[in-house]
Amino acid sequence: MELRHLRYFVVLAEEENFHRAAERLHVSQSPLSRQMRDLQAELGITLIEPSGRGVRLTTAGRFFAEKARRILAGVDTAVHETSLVAQGKIGTVAIGFETGRAYFDTLGTIVATFRRRRPLIALRLTPMSSAEQWEALHAGEILFGYGNYPPNDRSLHYVEVARDRLGVVLPPDHRLATRSWLKTADLRSEPVLLQPRSLYPRLYDDIIAAMRRHDIVLDVVAEVFDLEALLTLVTSGDAITFGPEKQIPLLLLGNAVWRPVVDLDVQVAEIGMWRPEDADTPLLRPLIDIVNETRVSINGGTDTTVSGG
Repeated sequence: MELRHLRYFVVLAEEENFHRAAERLHVSQSPLSRQMRDLQAELGITLIEPSGRGVRLTTAGRFFAEKARRILAGVDTAVHETSLVAQGKIGTVAIGFETGRAYFDTLGTIVATFRRRRPLIALRLTPMSSAEQWEALHAGEILFGYGNYPPNDRSLHYVEVARDRLGVVLPPDHRLATRSWLKTADLRSEPVLLQPRSLYPRLYDDIIAAMRRHDIVLDVVAEVFDLEALLTLVTSGDAITFGPEKQIPLLLLGNAVWRPVVDLDVQVAEIGMWRPEDADTPLLRPLIDIVNETRVSINGGTDTTVSGG
């Protein structure tokens, strides 16, 4: 049985006349009659019977006509949706992202722009560290990564979307909160809260190393996974912490304050990453284009996509 048999039968069922059905199908009556005989022979069931100058459906014929319509509708839908997938108009893009990026970066803008331009494409966002993103990209588990650090091998491509300086976050009534800027020496002996190294290993190490270059060993009194909980503890006066300048809008919600540390040479980058072989696929290319547009709107200049290394 072929789809042609079903299409012919559905039209004949609607017209109840071989002549009209043949005209509608743009075939002669003889091939149409032969196809209907073959269909009934294959099924071993009588679907139509003579009725005056036309035909009428048997009970089995009416049942089969309804099922055939559903099958044909499903096939048409499958063909249409497959075409949309091939054009990159529907599908799913799996994205890995650093958890902290969800609060104070450009990822939200990128996602919103993508959803506006490609409303039929679903985005599946999964929190993971930069290192986990590299592994997930290689394994094909995600199409795009958004993290703090570029990949450490040349098999992945990346672009730096934005960069932000790291400063100190203080309780509103802290003795240093009245100053417009600070130095690392001002932070000596201050109790510090950090997110766990397991969450941001390279950023954690960069902060510790930067302070040690100034002969300061941080007094890390606790590690807090949740960023909002950490900032709440800072606001209550328990300790200080470090964060990018883009945290300021979030900090204002809890009345904490951010101050630059002029000799703290640590910056937080926002890196978009992908496999080069995926770059021109219909699903990923629109996302990469939006990432580059966003980068240019922030920094100006031309495309700076590079391979890792």
